[in-house]
Amino acid sequence: MITIKHFIIFKEVANVKSMSKAAENLYISQPTISQKIQEIETFYNIKLFQRYSKSLGISEEGMIFLEHTNKILAEIDSLNSTFFNNKEKVSIKIGTTLTIGTTLAPKLFKSIENEYPNLSLKVYVDNSQSIENLILENKLDIALIEGNTHNDNILKIPIVEDEVALVCSFNHPFKKYKNINVSQLKNSQFIVREKGSATRTKLEKYMKENNIPYTISWECHSWECVKNAILNNHGIALIPTNLIKSEIKNNLINILNLKDCNWNNTFSICYHKNKIWNENLELLKNYISNYNFKN
Repeated sequence: MITIKHFIIFKEVANVKSMSKAAENLYISQPTISQKIQEIETFYNIKLFQRYSKSLGISEEGMIFLEHTNKILAEIDSLNSTFFNNKEKVSIKIGTTLTIGTTLAPKLFKSIENEYPNLSLKVYVDNSQSIENLILENKLDIALIEGNTHNDNILKIPIVEDEVALVCSFNHPFKKYKNINVSQLKNSQFIVREKGSATRTKLEKYMKENNIPYTISWECHSWECVKNAILNNHGIALIPTNLIKSEIKNNLINILNLKDCNWNNTFSICYHKNKIWNENLELLKNYISNYNFKN
C-alpha cells in the first residue's frame, strides 16, 4: 500500500537526487528511503530513477510520477489548512517512563507532532510506578511503559522490545570474565534506579528468586547518574544498552554475559480499561503501534 510518506520521500529524493541526502533532510535512515522508493516502483511496476555512480537521474516515468506527487501533496496541504487551521489543537496527556523518555520518546513525539499538527502532546516523564498511578487517577490519557504493569485496570499493547544488560566498567574485576554465573553476583555492589523503576524491580526479583545477597552502593533518579557511577567503577548495574552505545563502542563499559538470563524489557502502550476512547486517541495509538522504532 502506498501512503503519503511514500510521496514525501520520493519528492525529496527527486529534488536532491540522492537517497543519502534525502535521508539526512527527512531525519530517517537511508535503508528506509531505499525501501520506500522500491515499494513505489514495485507497486506501480515502474522505474523512478536511473542510478549512476555518484548521483540519481529521474526517469521519464519518474517525471510523470513527480507531477502527480506534487498535485497530491498540494491537495493534502490544502486539506490540512482548511480543517486543522480552523480548529483549536487537541490536547493529549501522555506519560512515559524515564527509560522511554530518555531513548525513544523525543524522536517519536516529534514525528507525531509533524504528522498531526492538530494534536498537542502534554508529556510527563517519571518512573513506572508513578506513571501507572497517573493512569489510574485519569491524569494521563495514554502512556508508554516498559516491563509489566501491576494493576488489572491498566490495559497494555506491546510495541517494541528494548535490550537491557548487566554491565560494569572496564576497570571492574568482572571484566576479566567472558561469562559469569549468578553465584558470582553474591555480595556485589549494585548501582540502581529509585524504587518504582521497572529495571530495578526486575533486578530485585531476579536476585530474590536466586537467593543472592547484594549491596546497593548507589541509588539514582536518572540514567545519566547511573551511567556516570558505572564509568567511575562504583559497582555493576542493569541498564538499557541504548543509553550506553558510545561507551560500549569506546570500551568504557563492558556487558556481562550471565548464563540463561534475559533482562530485556517490552515497551507497551498503556491506558485505563475504562478510558473513554476517541478518534484522536485511536489515531495516536495506531501511529505509535505502527511506528518504525529502528529508524
